[in-house]
Amino acid sequence: MLLSRLVDKHHGGFGLAKCLTFPLEVVSSIVLMALMLLTCGDVIGRYLFNNSINGTTELTELALGIIIFCQIPVITIAASHVVVDILDGFLPAIFIRLSGVISNVAVGFGFFFLAQRIWQMAERSLRRGVVTEFLGIPVAYFVQFISVMMCVSAVILIIVAVRNLLQKAKGVSAHD
Repeated sequence: MLLSRLVDKHHGGFGLAKCLTFPLEVVSSIVLMALMLLTCGDVIGRYLFNNSINGTTELTELALGIIIFCQIPVITIAASHVVVDILDGFLPAIFIRLSGVISNVAVGFGFFFLAQRIWQMAERSLRRGVVTEFLGIPVAYFVQFISVMMCVSAVILIIVAVRNLLQKAKGVSAHD
């Protein structure tokens, strides 16, 4: 009950948004906490025992990839991307809305293209057996995760664009 109220309070948006953003934020939070503990352990080991934790750099790189790509769909759902709105005061509202729809569709298809290319890189890494240098962690699964998150973000952008387009159409017909 408390968890449900907490999720409702902090996550708005359309129906699936709450089901998607909360788990991604939990994963990001857990990985960030692990990264903080790893860094503290590494610093303590380095200064007190004159020995750092092996593979800290690799684990940090992988953790940052997880955190960043877990947050891209969350930022996309919240529409928290960087927006330059210098001309918004001078342009008609219909142009601003239409340009928003066009940019969401363009970026969404760009994300689909990137997701496909990243997936190909993951397949190549899997075929070649690419692993991290010190710890031997397979890289392909992390690259696949990045590809999936890019694809999820692309779907969200397309859904938001279609939703905004349909809302505009309903809004225009309601005023006529």
